[in-house]
Amino acid sequence: MLDRGVDRVPVSRPGAVSRFVTTIVRLILPVLALCGALVLCFYLRDIPVPELDRLREVDPLLDPSSWLNWGLLVLPLVFFVLNLTSRRYGAALTLTASLLAWLLLAGGIFWAVREGFIAGFEQEIAPYALAASFVGAMAVGQLVNILLFDRLRGIPWWKAPFLAAFAGGAAFAIVFNTRPAMVWDEELGGRLAVEAAIHFTWALVQLLPTLMLRRTIRPLPGFGGA
Repeated sequence: MLDRGVDRVPVSRPGAVSRFVTTIVRLILPVLALCGALVLCFYLRDIPVPELDRLREVDPLLDPSSWLNWGLLVLPLVFFVLNLTSRRYGAALTLTASLLAWLLLAGGIFWAVREGFIAGFEQEIAPYALAASFVGAMAVGQLVNILLFDRLRGIPWWKAPFLAAFAGGAAFAIVFNTRPAMVWDEELGGRLAVEAAIHFTWALVQLLPTLMLRRTIRPLPGFGGA
């Protein structure tokens, strides 16, 4: 009754091209951040962490001196990036960003090998079996992280980022360390315990920057706050 005699202006919806371009623009920063985190882990993979060697004083099985490096220590940064992306854009776009990051890294390595910038994949990157195990374990960890964050997002705000980061890291550690090439013994149990402690600590510590960024990185309409 109130709008009698007034012509309604039809609301135009964004076209397919506009939605595609918007999605690509939104993906740029998450994809670059994920690639950056993984490249950082790669370049730190040969640097040991002697500060944690004291764990052997608690239990010799917890001694990380033979396998722990800074690459593994900063690996949970990937899950922090995924949490922020999931908060802003939701699970579907975060999964897409994760896939594109892997494709971009694979394409970059292929180009570098073809152009002769690196002598060979196995010589300068990793043996194929180890690389496949790492990628597979990271894919599982990322999937667990994204799906769990999407399921738990809401109130209290810390629940989703904390549990998603810890569960994703734990899933990676379990899948990567139980690959067929590993020997299942007490030392493996100690390694899993140390890695679980690392991912738990990261999941707890990353709540502070997450809290600080909550006002800057707000969920888009349709996604609950976390």
